[in-house]
Amino acid sequence: MPRRTTPAASLPIRATVPNRVDLAGGTLDIYPVYLLVPGSITVNAAIDIRSCVEVLPASGAARIFSENFSLGAKGPDTHGFPAGGKLGLLAAALRFYPPVTGVELRFRNEAPMGSGIGASSSLLVSTMLAMDALLGMRRRWEETARAAMEIEAEHLRCLTGRQDHIAALRGGIQGIRFLPGRLEAERLRPGSEAGRKLASHGFIAGTGQAHRSADVNWRMIRGAIEGDGKILRKFRGIAAAARDAWDAVRAGDIEVAGRAVGREWAIRKTLAAGVSPARVEKVFALRDFRKRVLGAKLCGAGGGGMAFGLLRAPEEREEVDALLAREGFTPFPFRLSAGPRVEEGRREA
Repeated sequence: MPRRTTPAASLPIRATVPNRVDLAGGTLDIYPVYLLVPGSITVNAAIDIRSCVEVLPASGAARIFSENFSLGAKGPDTHGFPAGGKLGLLAAALRFYPPVTGVELRFRNEAPMGSGIGASSSLLVSTMLAMDALLGMRRRWEETARAAMEIEAEHLRCLTGRQDHIAALRGGIQGIRFLPGRLEAERLRPGSEAGRKLASHGFIAGTGQAHRSADVNWRMIRGAIEGDGKILRKFRGIAAAARDAWDAVRAGDIEVAGRAVGREWAIRKTLAAGVSPARVEKVFALRDFRKRVLGAKLCGAGGGGMAFGLLRAPEEREEVDALLAREGFTPFPFRLSAGPRVEEGRREA
């Protein structure tokens, strides 16, 4: 494949995409679980914790640099970076495109490591959007989500889902149904009544413990694939809770949505060992926490990462954030995101 040198006049390019919290139905977005569990739906919300890729002009070859790891690499072109290590997924994304010279790509995640809010998937999507802009490529969001999922699965050598990529590409609140040969993704805008209600009641906090999605997910999925009746019943319960969560969020009924989030978590934490660490369960069981929170869970597959929940009333936010901080959690602002942003020809101040 011939190398392609990009004129510096088209640069810089900055692609910024949101991360997500999953309210209910995580893991159901992974093939073939949704085919084994009728009525599967995944509900998530894109949040204003972002992943960013900037493409800058560089002389000669190609370079990549992770601001989070303070780690970089240089290659003859964008196909010349190591496939392993901390930059391996980004190198895999670049090999999806024709090789390019004369560029430097800089990567940054605002989420802490092991957050469980899809940061690595969002960074992959932001890389793809930046490369699309650089090379003048256009594709539907469904195509990008599918390609990103397969790049990630190939690199990680494990099953992966699509909910993270869809949230990164579309923003807002998503109700995603995965069906044979297609998906149906309904989106609620952050500025809609439903979006404003979710934003006013939602909270998020880092647990200080990195999650381990691959191991936990595989233990869940293996049971479903092998036809374990107990595991499949639990997945059906998760799907039912996710359907209730979506109906409630869409209707702006935060009380019902919060109960559905809590019900989903009560089932999920029994699917595999290690889903809910003891320190998280301790906090979730505190009387002051339960008095102020309708429902809470760990994002992603669990095992650590970010905790998400819905407040009984917006006025409880300060008390809940203070409680979580006392318990060693790190509260983050909870704001919904409208979706990705790609800027060309100027640098952010």
